[in-house]
Amino acid sequence: MFRVKTSVISILLIAGLLLLAGCGANNKENASPNAGSSNGETPAAVDAGTSSQVKTIKHVWGETTIKGTPIKIVALDYAFIDMLSVLDIKPIATVGIGESGFPDYLKDQVNGEGITNVGQAKQPNLEVLKSVKPDLILANPDRHEMIKDQLSDIAPTIAFDDNNYEMVLANLGLLADVVGKKEQGDKVIQTIEAKIKEGKEKMKTAPSALVVGAFEDDSTVWLKSSFVGSLLSGIGVNYLFDGSKDNTAAESKTDIAKLSLERLGEYNPEYLFLYGEPEKWLNNPIYKNLQAVKENKAITVSRDLWSKGRGPRAAELIIDQALKTMAGGNNNIPRR
Repeated sequence: MFRVKTSVISILLIAGLLLLAGCGANNKENASPNAGSSNGETPAAVDAGTSSQVKTIKHVWGETTIKGTPIKIVALDYAFIDMLSVLDIKPIATVGIGESGFPDYLKDQVNGEGITNVGQAKQPNLEVLKSVKPDLILANPDRHEMIKDQLSDIAPTIAFDDNNYEMVLANLGLLADVVGKKEQGDKVIQTIEAKIKEGKEKMKTAPSALVVGAFEDDSTVWLKSSFVGSLLSGIGVNYLFDGSKDNTAAESKTDIAKLSLERLGEYNPEYLFLYGEPEKWLNNPIYKNLQAVKENKAITVSRDLWSKGRGPRAAELIIDQALKTMAGGNNNIPRR
């Protein structure tokens, strides 16, 4: 009798163990694939994807590998502050150019508080730049050519050229992709391209124009291939100065040339967009005899915008102001 009871108990125990093993196997088979992964990543890390994201970016200086999404970005030119601002990004550090601060048109968009100044654009302080521990540095290929290796040692560095508006829009698209805001960048690009197309349609003729900096020592004119020259050409303006750039001209960029008042008289454009000190010409017979002056189409504009502006926000403002004057019949451009 004892042996019979023992056998029954043993059979029951074995059956129970087999049942438990079967349940465990079923639980594993029915487990949700989101509960974990073979590489040990959590669902949040898999969904976010930013920590493991690697992109290789082609730019003026070659290729740069960027891991993850950059957050701490250094802008070594005002044009990059402009680009970042339309993506709702505030740089952690930037530079000055000469004695000037942020251009007026950017002050309402980018608050300077909390942004580290790393010196002058031509010669940024590399130690200060290193101290802010950036994830990404945006550099100008002309100004920063001599220090590109040092910049790359501090953080991944991308060099953007901004000679014309097409380059600026292409740069914006690339940057937006790098910082995870491609859709937002595309919308800005589409808006500017639509403004240019609309401007061309509104411009019934192709009025001639020049953008001139009037100064006591040397006066300058922007080239047709420059940022502002390409914008005006894009909306259907006959931009007259198609000459070569002059590296001795007194502006921070090189896509300009010196232009005397006598030479300006030879071009004699229908519209003149002037900044600097145009009042010095008011009593000059050559100036008074210009077509644009006689027809009240010599317009004083902001140097900060029309000379220093190089980004998508500057592009929109310049287009709006130019069309207001040339296609809307209103010559009262605000000096922003």
